[in-house]
Amino acid sequence: MAPPLKPKDSASEPDAGAAKTLVILAKPPDKNKTVQTGSALASPNIQTELLKSPSIAQKTSSAGEQDESTSTHGTSSTSKDSDSFSDLVKNVAQRVFHVQQKPTAAQSDGEQKVSSPPEMSYPVKLVDESLQWCDSALEYLHDSSDFYVIGVLGLQGVGKSTIMSIISGIHSEKSKWQLFKPQTNDLKEIGEHCTSGIDMFVTNQRVILLDTQPVMSASVMDHMIQYEKKPPGGPDYHSVENALLMQSLQQAAFMMAVCHTIISVQDWFIDLNYLRFLLSAEMLKPTTPINIHDLNPLPEETTEYYPHIVFVQNHAQKRDFSASTISKMEETLSNVFQKSKLKYSGSVNPHNRRYPKDSPPKVNLFLIPDKEPPDTDSPSHRFPEYKIHPGYKYLTESLSRQVLSMPRSLLTHTALSEKNWFHYSARIWETVKKSTLFLEYNRLLP
Repeated sequence: MAPPLKPKDSASEPDAGAAKTLVILAKPPDKNKTVQTGSALASPNIQTELLKSPSIAQKTSSAGEQDESTSTHGTSSTSKDSDSFSDLVKNVAQRVFHVQQKPTAAQSDGEQKVSSPPEMSYPVKLVDESLQWCDSALEYLHDSSDFYVIGVLGLQGVGKSTIMSIISGIHSEKSKWQLFKPQTNDLKEIGEHCTSGIDMFVTNQRVILLDTQPVMSASVMDHMIQYEKKPPGGPDYHSVENALLMQSLQQAAFMMAVCHTIISVQDWFIDLNYLRFLLSAEMLKPTTPINIHDLNPLPEETTEYYPHIVFVQNHAQKRDFSASTISKMEETLSNVFQKSKLKYSGSVNPHNRRYPKDSPPKVNLFLIPDKEPPDTDSPSHRFPEYKIHPGYKYLTESLSRQVLSMPRSLLTHTALSEKNWFHYSARIWETVKKSTLFLEYNRLLP
């Protein structure tokens, strides 16, 4: 027979439910470890380690004051550790947020590159073949006021595009490729011009080059007869020849108003009709506008703007480089432009030597010979004859250097930026096309 069950003594054995309590133990921070930097705290491994939940342990309490003191001390230390742990987590989160929000140097450089205008790789139209203004060139211009505008004028086939390519520096002596497309042999055979309207190119040195169509060209007049439904100017012009002359004068007057320097190209010396044309364009040039808001008080006498002009004699022959011939050329041009307000002297000299300060060159004249043929093994190239001039390559580099170093004056009474110059040129072009001076001049023509 089984012995009877003895009743449990509640006083001798403690209650399991009352005796067992849950105590949260937090690992105290290690004082030997150094404080990590913001970049190290931002790593995902450190964040995961810091955000780990504390370990939970089960401890059996015993009767007595020692257990109570231990539990009280553990609770107070746990609360302090939990507060420090929460502050540390907040600090880590704030540092990670700032690290993620801080822009990098590459991003800032990328934003600056996007804001800057693109570089030009080929010329664009400023005025199309129908003599209409084009706005496609505005995106390539800056807000800087340190720029230099160079234009070109000349008859058909004299080498205007070649000279502008030489000034730009994008020109090869041996190959036929150059920046502004020249007139090909096929176009020369049919007597057709190559450049139509006005082409514009901006170099990295902020030099704005304007290549124009030929003035007083029979090819342009033939194009007007074939493709234009009505002659330009309508019934105001008596004939197509007068319409062509007025169109050329408008183009030349516009160039004199918006360019710092104009290069006048000829391939033989001298065409008096062409020089008379330049003087007529100077007479019909629009006046320099005055902005009354920028000038306070207004000046009593306003000065008109006139550009520098350089006379380039292209395809010069051997005899043209003699000192006596150059002196006669300078004297002739000086007499023709004696009463002109164009700045035609003092900047470019054809002798390739430095002038003393008290005697600058009389006329901005420069001579360029024909291109030299490629080197061959023939005896004539081994022992070349005396050419008087230093060579095509040296002369083209000298021309580019002298033209780019010419002084620049303000186009208006206030300084203009590149974009302001573009809008100013658009207004000048519309003013020239609607000017009544050209109609009055046309009435004096036969």
